[in-house]
Amino acid sequence: MAEQDAGSVGKGDAVENAASGAQPEEQAAAAPEPLRAVASVEETGPCARLVKVEVPQARVHQEIEKSYAELRKTVSLKGFRPGHIPRHVLERRFGEQVTDAVRQTLADEGLEQASEDHKLRLAMAAKIEYKDIPLKADQPLKFEVKVEIVPEFTLEGYRGVEVERPAGKVTDDDVAAALQNFRRRHGKFEKLEEGQVQEGDVPMCHALAIQDGQEIWRENELGAFLAQETIAGIPVPGLREAMIGAAVGDTKSFQAKLPDTFRAEQHRGKEVTLEVTVDELRRLVLPEATDEWAKSLRFDDLKDLREELRDELRRSREHEADQAVHARVAEKLLEKTSFDVPEGMVERLVTQARERRRLALLYRGEAPDDIEAQLTAQDQEARDASIRQCKLYFIYDRIAEQEKIFVTEDEVTQRIQAIALNYRRRPEDVASELEREGRLSALRHEMREEKVRDFLVQNAKVTQAADEAAAPAEPEKAAEAKEDA
Repeated sequence: MAEQDAGSVGKGDAVENAASGAQPEEQAAAAPEPLRAVASVEETGPCARLVKVEVPQARVHQEIEKSYAELRKTVSLKGFRPGHIPRHVLERRFGEQVTDAVRQTLADEGLEQASEDHKLRLAMAAKIEYKDIPLKADQPLKFEVKVEIVPEFTLEGYRGVEVERPAGKVTDDDVAAALQNFRRRHGKFEKLEEGQVQEGDVPMCHALAIQDGQEIWRENELGAFLAQETIAGIPVPGLREAMIGAAVGDTKSFQAKLPDTFRAEQHRGKEVTLEVTVDELRRLVLPEATDEWAKSLRFDDLKDLREELRDELRRSREHEADQAVHARVAEKLLEKTSFDVPEGMVERLVTQARERRRLALLYRGEAPDDIEAQLTAQDQEARDASIRQCKLYFIYDRIAEQEKIFVTEDEVTQRIQAIALNYRRRPEDVASELEREGRLSALRHEMREEKVRDFLVQNAKVTQAADEAAAPAEPEKAAEAKEDA
C-alpha cells in the first residue's frame, strides 16, 4: 500500500478526481512527496556519531527510473531514434554509471535528511564509502557512516575581555640595531686569501669524503655555512665551532652522513669522514654610516635615514602589539570555555603541520632518521596547537552567529581585487582559480573570522603596558650596534 502511495495515484482516487473536475496539474500537485529516508544515531564519542540510514525502496525505484528517463532523452546511439532507446540497451551500456550515480545521490540525500531530522551539525564532510553500499531496485538502500559534529558549549563573557597591550616604545638602541642591520643588507662580501674565520664569514673550501680509507668524493669552491652547519648540502654537526678561528689553509675533519638528497646519488646515505680545507674567506664589509652613504640611498642625510628606521620600527611594534592583543583575547576566550573538538579535524591539522615541518627539515638537508625523530618529538606540541586552533574555530563561528557577523559579496570582491593587485594578476583570473580549487568558501570564512577578531578587540577592555616592558629587538647586539652607528 505504501508503494502505491509513493509511486502513483490509485484507480479510486483517479475516479474521484475526475468526478470533482480536478485538472492533471492539480492531481500532480496533490501527489505525495518522495518518501524520506529514516535514520538512527548512536553516540560514539564526544563529537562522534554513527548514523544508520535507510532509504525506502519506493525512493530507490523512483530515482533509478528518473535516471534512465533522463538518460534516454540525452543519449544518442547508432541505430536508435533519439528518445526511443530500449531500456535493456541503456542498462547494458550505462548500467554501472547509473548505479554509481543513483547510489551517491541517495546516500547524500539520506545523510542530509538524517542530519536534518536529528539536528546534526556536521563539523566536516562525512566520508561515505559509496562502493560498499548495495543498491537494488526492489530493496531499500541501507548504509552506515561515521560523522563528526559541531561541539556544544556555552560561551559567555566574550564582550569586555580584559587584556594588556604590550608597550611599543622604540629606543635609540633599537634604532642603532636597525641601522646596523640596514648596513648589513647593503654590505658586500670581499675575498680574503689569508686570515682567520670570524663570525659572519663564509669560508670557501674544498672538501673530500673518505670511506674505508678511500676517497669517494671531492669538490672545490664550496661555501661552508656556519649558522646552518652545512657544506655542499651535507649536515656537519660541529662545523661552526671548528671553523671559527681557523686560518686559510687549515683542514678540519668531521664524521658525517651523506644525506639522501646528496648530489652524487651513488654515495647517498653513506657514513664518511669529511675533510674540509679553507681556501679563502668571504667577509661581509659594511658601508660606513655617513651622510654621503645615506644620500646615495636617496635619504636627505644619515639623520633622515635614522628617522625612517625609527618610523618603520614604530609601525612594526604597533603591528606586533595589535597581534598580541588579538592573541591575548583568544587565550581569554579559551580559558572561559571547555569542550571537546572533533578528532578528525585535529588529526587533519596535525598531519598538515607534520608535512610542513618535514618539508622544512628536508630543505635543510636533515637525515631521514633525524627528521622522523624530530617530528615525533614535536607531535604532542603540534597536537596541542591543533586542538587550540579547532576550539578557536568553533568559538569564532559561534560569536559570528550570535552577533550576526557576516561577509558581503562586495567585500569578497574587494579582497580578491587586493590579492590580484599583490600578484599582478587579473581579478577575474584569481576569482576563477579560487572557485576552481574550492577555496572561495575558505576565503569567506577567513574574512568572517577577521571580522570576529576585530569585533572582540573593539569590545575588549585594553590597558597599555608601561614602556619599560618593551625590549630591544636585538638586545645582545644593541651596545655594539649603537657604537658602530
